[in-house]
Amino acid sequence: MAPSHRTWSNVQNARYITLAFIGLAFSVGIIVRSAAVDVLLVAGKADNLVGGVIALSSLIAIGSGLVTFFGMLKWRTAVEYTNECVVELVKVTWPDREETTNSSMVVIVASLIFAGSLALFDYVWSQVTEIFLFSAS
Repeated sequence: MAPSHRTWSNVQNARYITLAFIGLAFSVGIIVRSAAVDVLLVAGKADNLVGGVIALSSLIAIGSGLVTFFGMLKWRTAVEYTNECVVELVKVTWPDREETTNSSMVVIVASLIFAGSLALFDYVWSQVTEIFLFSAS
């Protein structure tokens, strides 16, 4: 576990952590804006422009995004956890293009074989049920 005196200035992956928190804040802003539009609609209020510039729901979304971003920057556990995630992702050996292509082809071929066998079984069973259920009565 990282020592408790660790500060934001000596986090080794600060730019990646900041980018992750910006993405989180943006996502929260989108969700909150959608929720604010719905709440205003249910309340019977119009989503009017504030100061003639920006919609109220957008202003609420921007505020919640900023609160999320700066709150995450101040939350030491979140910063340490995100830093540890980045450190672990650096250790991952990512497949090269050829390996990815080969693996994708194996998955596609196996899926086609499986789909074909299911189609064959479906056809056979439909013929069997046709014979037994709808034969001469």
